[in-house]
Amino acid sequence: MTYQRLMEISDSLLKDVSRFTYIRYEIFSLLEPPRQNLIVLKGARGIGKSTLVLQYLLDKQKHDHKVMYVSADSTILTTSLAELAHEFYKRGGNYLVVDEIHKYPNWQQNVKTIVDAFPSLKLIASGSSSLHLNYAAADLSRRHIMIQAKGLSFREYLNKNYHTKYAIINLQDILIHAAEIAVNIVESFKNTKIDILECFHKYLREGYFITREEYSSIKIYFASLINAINSTIDIDLLNVYQDVDQLSLKNIKQLLKHIAQKCPFTPNITELKNALNIANANTLKKYLKYLHDGEVLLNLYTVNKSHKDFQRPQKIFLNNTNYAYAFGDTPDIGTIRETFVANCLLGQGELTAPTYGDFCLDNNLVFEVGGKSKTNKQIKSIQNSYVLADNILSVDQGKIPLWLLGFLW
Repeated sequence: MTYQRLMEISDSLLKDVSRFTYIRYEIFSLLEPPRQNLIVLKGARGIGKSTLVLQYLLDKQKHDHKVMYVSADSTILTTSLAELAHEFYKRGGNYLVVDEIHKYPNWQQNVKTIVDAFPSLKLIASGSSSLHLNYAAADLSRRHIMIQAKGLSFREYLNKNYHTKYAIINLQDILIHAAEIAVNIVESFKNTKIDILECFHKYLREGYFITREEYSSIKIYFASLINAINSTIDIDLLNVYQDVDQLSLKNIKQLLKHIAQKCPFTPNITELKNALNIANANTLKKYLKYLHDGEVLLNLYTVNKSHKDFQRPQKIFLNNTNYAYAFGDTPDIGTIRETFVANCLLGQGELTAPTYGDFCLDNNLVFEVGGKSKTNKQIKSIQNSYVLADNILSVDQGKIPLWLLGFLW
């Protein structure tokens, strides 16, 4: 019976996940479905979404709840998701997780049916960072909470690998109290043999994805990241966007190959379109947006961008520093620093490319990024401007240690 076999697989996976001792508690604590019953967890491949939802179900099972995990692309799943949920509900089910939800045809209609028909059933759906809700297709606008998960922060990397217990620090506190915060963190490492700057640079190279521990060498790990990027394009984008076909996939891969080792990259859309033989400028800009939504690239726009069609990014980064190392063995350190800051500030507000400085947040805070000798020369006349400097442990001549941004999540 399909249901019985799926439940056996679910139980096996729950048993297996108990060997993972590290839990991303800040995301874990957000997974309890609210009254509208649906949590949607999305994020890039390799950040640990499947592990996290299984850890969540295991915790619920330990508290006597009946739980079930199913992958939406399972070949054993021969009934509809709605029918499976009905069977689970009839058998006293409490918590149902549907992973890889973006791979299931008409998933929004099935989810709406489940939410409407079984209001006491707690439903969690997880999937690609490209995942979005088409509110015209299914009215889920007031029935869900969307959680956008990122890879490990530097704070989480330290907690996971060095058994520290650092809490999240918000950006405003970092900007106002950086000197005190940095001293306290550095002081906590004094009685250990841990070099916090050495840890930070190792994190930049290989610490963003929780899957790192699964690979015996850094070379294999980087190869896995390239494979994950290709899967994001070949599978996730194809499943999420109706206008993406095989020719689109070929063009998107060609586009990524062209710009990956040039990031940060300011695109000339016309030249790029002609070089890659892409039909028109709007199609090219659409591809760049899809790669941004899939968390392969990170696009920055100007603050005064118009809202007509797809926009031309002012600057393009790879999404995270581990990708930068995966695409090139020795990426420019300036590129790595800027990529780290872009990734950290993304989601903290509207992040844009300013005329002066490297980044602007909410058209208010301006950031310049560099090494320990970096000065505020380029931004000294701008109010609410800050220098983020690498290779310093504490605040130095007003410069904030770059690694402190790794405590934002």
